[in-house]
Amino acid sequence: MKVYTLFGPSGTGKSYRALKVAYENDIDYIIDDGILIYKNKIIAGISAKNASTKMKAVKLAIFEDLEHRNSIKNAIKEKKIDKILIIGTSKKMTNIIIKRLDLGNIYKEISIYDIATKEEIEEAKKNRLEKGIHIVPLPTFEVKRHFSGLLTNPIKLLFKNKDSEIKEVEKTLIRPTFSYMGKYFISEKAIKQIITYEISKFDDICELISVYIKHSKSGIEVDIEIETKTFEIFRQCIKIQETLLKILDKMTLLNIIRINIHVIRFCEKINKF
Repeated sequence: MKVYTLFGPSGTGKSYRALKVAYENDIDYIIDDGILIYKNKIIAGISAKNASTKMKAVKLAIFEDLEHRNSIKNAIKEKKIDKILIIGTSKKMTNIIIKRLDLGNIYKEISIYDIATKEEIEEAKKNRLEKGIHIVPLPTFEVKRHFSGLLTNPIKLLFKNKDSEIKEVEKTLIRPTFSYMGKYFISEKAIKQIITYEISKFDDICELISVYIKHSKSGIEVDIEIETKTFEIFRQCIKIQETLLKILDKMTLLNIIRINIHVIRFCEKINKF
């Protein structure tokens, strides 16, 4: 296995350039902040950006926990990886990761100072310091499935290889839970108010009986009980799900795992709630 490393101080833009480095060196696998990434998907590990404190984040990033470490080692063994890119804040950190994952010798070391200008690095540091922004080398749809924290706009990049082939990749900006800027919090009451308002727009629904919100690290599940006058239940439920998914995604930026619609009873006339 050829092991590549990309290192530089925190907030200097390593994750921003990780996919470019991987693409130029024909690398499909990346280890970054405690997770193993294959192309556009997380296939193993726990992200340090989901940690509640910076200390826990560091421990996840260097695979201090044996179970976490073994999950990555087993995935690497199963996939029979020929090239892998390790991202860290220093040579010492990447060496620790390589040793703990039994990856062998380093094939090539890359410093952030070799692939980014002084101005680009200073701009990255500014974004980290002022906004608490971190970049994840994954498309937004994948990030939302695995990460807690506030997501902002995705970044689309175009890469060109030596044969002039162009590849488009997407990266996501995230403010992690442990960010010193504070936690991003939306009350359950606010979520229920949004749902109640959107449900009131459906003429065929007589009453919104109840809304239950279940929280988890990866997002929220919503259970809704309604009274309706239409017998086209399946079509109506799909429309409600699509509407709520769109509006909750737009207004809260939370990952909506599932929206369950329960039709409790039918009514003859509409008594709007």
